[in-house]
Parts: sequence; C-alpha cells; structure tokens
Amino acid sequence: MKPSSVFYLKETVKIWISCLIELMMVLPIWVLFQVYILPAGIHPIWMSVLPLLTLTGILLRSYFHIRWKQLIGSLLLGVGIGLITGGTSMSAISMTVAGCTCSYLGMTAVSRYHSFRIYWVGIALYFMAAIFFQRIPELQENTALITKAGILCVVLALLMTNRNHLRYSSLSGESSPLPQGLRRHNQVFVFLFVIITALLAAGMGKIVGLWVWNSVRNFLGWIIRLFSNTSPPPVQEEAPPAVMPEMPIGESNDPGLLAHILNISFYILGIAAVGALSYLTLRWLYRNTGGIWRRAIEALLTILRREQSPRNINAYIDEEKSVFTWEKTVQGIKDFWRSKLAVGTRRDLWENMNSSKERVRWLYRQWLRSKREKGYEAKSYLTPRETEEDVLKWASSQIAPDKLLEMYEKARYGEIEPSAADVAALKEQLKV
Repeated sequence: MKPSSVFYLKETVKIWISCLIELMMVLPIWVLFQVYILPAGIHPIWMSVLPLLTLTGILLRSYFHIRWKQLIGSLLLGVGIGLITGGTSMSAISMTVAGCTCSYLGMTAVSRYHSFRIYWVGIALYFMAAIFFQRIPELQENTALITKAGILCVVLALLMTNRNHLRYSSLSGESSPLPQGLRRHNQVFVFLFVIITALLAAGMGKIVGLWVWNSVRNFLGWIIRLFSNTSPPPVQEEAPPAVMPEMPIGESNDPGLLAHILNISFYILGIAAVGALSYLTLRWLYRNTGGIWRRAIEALLTILRREQSPRNINAYIDEEKSVFTWEKTVQGIKDFWRSKLAVGTRRDLWENMNSSKERVRWLYRQWLRSKREKGYEAKSYLTPRETEEDVLKWASSQIAPDKLLEMYEKARYGEIEPSAADVAALKEQLKV
C-alpha cells in the first residue's frame, strides 16, 4: 500500500528535525568552518542555506536510494550552492564541500533515524570546544554560543538515550506509549539529573572550580610567605612589536560575462574528461587484471550498488536474539580473536553442523552471504519468502531457490528433521 502524502510529509518533518539536531551536535565544527575555512568573499548568511540542502536531500530520498546515486545527487547539489555563492572562483570549493556533506546527510538520514551515537559524539565535541575556544582569540566570541548549545545537547542526549533505553527495556514499540508507572518512576530521576547537568554546564562547575583553585593558590602563597620574607619580583611588561608597513593594494579588474562562461565551460569539460578517463582506466583494470586490483574494484562496485534499507520498525524480524550475559560476551570475544588469528580456518563450517536442521540453515546463510558479496543488502525485517522476492527484484536473471526456502522454513519453524540425503543433494545442487 502506497503511503499517503500527509504521512510522507510528517515523516519528512520528523527526519528533518532529526537532521537539524545532528547538525547542532556538530556546531563546533561549523564554527571552525566559518572562522578558518569560509572565504571572506562569501557572507556567513549563506551557511543558513545548508540545512535547506539537507531538507532537499530528504525530499529526494525515494529517488536516491542507492549509494552511487546518493553520491552523484549530493555532488550536484553541492556544486550548485558553490556556483551560487562563489561562482567559478576557488572560494566556492569550501561551500561545495559543505553543500555535498549536508545533502548526503539528508539522503541517508532514514538509515540514521534511530541512531543515538551522534549525540555522544556531539557532547565530546562540545567538551573539547569548551576547553580550546576560550584560549584562542579568534574563537572567544563564540564561547557563549557553544555553552548554550552544549547545555541543550546534553539535555537532548540524556532524554533521547533514556527514552530509547526505556522502550528497549519495556519491549515497547516506537509508536506504542510507555507504561505509565515506569514513565512516572523515571521522570523524577531524569528531572533531577537534567537540573544538575544544566547548572554545571551553565557555569556552576566553573564557579566552584575557580573558588577551589583560588583557595588552594592563596593557601600555598600564605605558606610560602610564612617561610620567606621576600616578595615576588614584579612582572615587567614587554614592549609591543613594531608594526610592519603594509603594501599598497593594486586595482583589480573584474572579468566580464564571457570570461565567466568560458571558465565554467572549461571546468565542466575538465571534470568530464577526468571522469571519463577514470572510468575507462578502472574498466580496463577490471577486465584485464586480477588479484588485488580486481578485488578492490569489486569492493568499490559493491559499495556503490548498496541500497538503503527503508525504515520499518513494526515489520517482521527473523531470528533476533537479545540476551546479554558476561560469560557469553567474554566467550564471544575469545572466539572472535581465535577466528581472526587462525589462518585459513572458519568457524561457520559445514563439518561443524550437528544436525540436518543446522545444515539447512547453514545453506541458507551461505546463499544469502553470496548475494551480499555481489552487492545485495539483506533486510532483517523481511521473512525468508519476502527475502527471496527481494533478491529476484534485485537480480531479475536469477532463479528462485524454492527447494532451499521450503526446507529452510521447515527446519526453522517446523519440528520435522529433514533427511540427510535431501540436505546433501541440496548442497550439491547449490554448489556451496
């Protein structure tokens, strides 16, 4: 069923708000970009267009769902904002890179909609910015902005992480409300923690730290004066350095319209020539070489062909386990390093399967892994039959492995043990 326009608009607004929060989490990077990278010829007001490019990428997300399409679309939007702000001069490169980044964030925002790692990365950035911005003269005027935005980021990170943890712990879905008793019990602790965090971020921690530092310094000074009657020597002020005379600025003649058109045409032809030469070179290497070159190009093609999984929280999830114990975690770490250090061996082997059910599920994993290696992105919320249909849509020339899916469903959900002869014949048919 195709979603309505109202639902699509609501989802777009939610995703855009999430992207705006992500951009606010990396505000110190944008401040450094404006102070040190943004050319003087470009007014800082143009940076307010970058969130609109993110919204444009979100609106175009249904058309750019494959990685190489997302890269090309974000590049076109970035070049467009670069030409608008700086024309064909070298100063447009910075805005082009920023526009590409914001557009790409918008096109891939659906896959990050429920990821909260950016919040803690933002807190680390604000922590470093609070330390260094006060000591750098060019950045001191942005200290107040960083402090206020840092308070808001800490509160948002706490609320979002707490909400996600409650839903995970109470097994509540994204759309269902949390249990009332759990919500009321949790609100008191969150409210007190937010108040303490806001006071510390607003300057209470700095005031307490300065008071403790001054107290310790006065006490040490009193101890020193007690054992010595000499006073510290006065600090001599250094004379300011001599100012170097500036060279006179010569007159500059702006190029005409024809020169701008020729410059743009030259850049377009140059980019097209470089792109065509790169494509022909990679194509020749892929067809006429082997070894590491061919594997590297195949890996690059796999990345560019990767599709972005749509967001569907309430859909079916196959074989999901969420049981955490320290013993299993430690054993998993040991097995991981043992498999990495053991040369030429793999844990997931046909010989290690103890029953016909395990061998059938092993065959299904091998079939799905072979599709992943060719560029298909498996979707965990699809059932095995839906996965089969999705694979056939992805590669129309493939033949559906009906026998494998039939035996896998019986082995996964049924109680009948398949015969060893049928499983061996299926393995021979699949050639794995």
